[in-house]
Amino acid sequence: MHKRIGYWIGAIALIVHLGMGCGKETEELATEKISEYYPLQVGKFITYQLDSTVYLNLNTVKAVNSYIVQDWVDAEITDNLGRKAYRIRRMIRSNTDTTQWTDNATFIATPLDKSVEYVDNNLRFIKLQEPIRADFTWKGNSYINTFSDENLQFLDNWEYFYENVGQSYIAGGKNFPETFVVQQRDEVINDPGDKTVLFSVDRAYEVYARGIGLVYKEFLHEVWQPSNSTCPGGCYEPTSYGIRLTYLNHN
Repeated sequence: MHKRIGYWIGAIALIVHLGMGCGKETEELATEKISEYYPLQVGKFITYQLDSTVYLNLNTVKAVNSYIVQDWVDAEITDNLGRKAYRIRRMIRSNTDTTQWTDNATFIATPLDKSVEYVDNNLRFIKLQEPIRADFTWKGNSYINTFSDENLQFLDNWEYFYENVGQSYIAGGKNFPETFVVQQRDEVINDPGDKTVLFSVDRAYEVYARGIGLVYKEFLHEVWQPSNSTCPGGCYEPTSYGIRLTYLNHN
C-alpha cells in the first residue's frame, strides 16, 4: 500500500515538474516580440541602398539601377479597417546627387497583437507573425486575390517561415548581433541559364534586426519566354521585376 502511494506521489510530482518546464519554455518564447524587431515610431527612418532590377530593349536585357532611399515613419493614422497604423514615406535620390530627395512611394504598416500587416502598392501582406521561432509558418499573402489578376498569380500560396532566429547578420558592412530571416519564397522552374526554354524565378526573403527593423530585403520575380512570334529572340515577361534593399543607416 505504501509503495503504491509513493508511486502516485512521484508520478504527480513528475507531471507538475514537466508542466512547470513547459510553462517556462512558453514564457521564454513569449519574450521575443515583433515590436522588438520592427519598432514603429513617428519620425524614425532607415536609409537603404535600393537596387532595382529592370528589363530593357523590349525586355530582352536585364539591368540593375541603384538609388538611395529613406523610409520615414511619417504619421500615425487609422487604416481602412479602423485600426491604429503608421504611414511610411519612401524618399529617393540618385547615388550621385546627395541633396535632391523626392517622394517615391507610400506604405501602411499596421501593428496588431501578434502580427504586422503591410500595404505596398495596394497589396496587403502579413509581414510578421508571432511566435518568432524557426518552426513557425504562416500564409503571408493570404489577403491578396491571386485569382482575379493573372499578374498576381505568382504570389499565390506563399508560405512564410522564420530561420536563423537570434543569429547575427551583416548588411551594408554592419554586423547586427540579433536578427531573424523571414523566408517567403525560393522557387526556380527550369534552368535560368538556358534561354531556349521557359524558366521562372521567384525568390523573396527579408532580414530584421532587434531594435532597428528591416535591414535587408531581396525580391525577384522573373519569367523568361523563349523565342516565339512576339519575341523572336526570346524575352522576359513584362511583369518581371526585382528589388534589393541594403541597410545604410538609421536615426
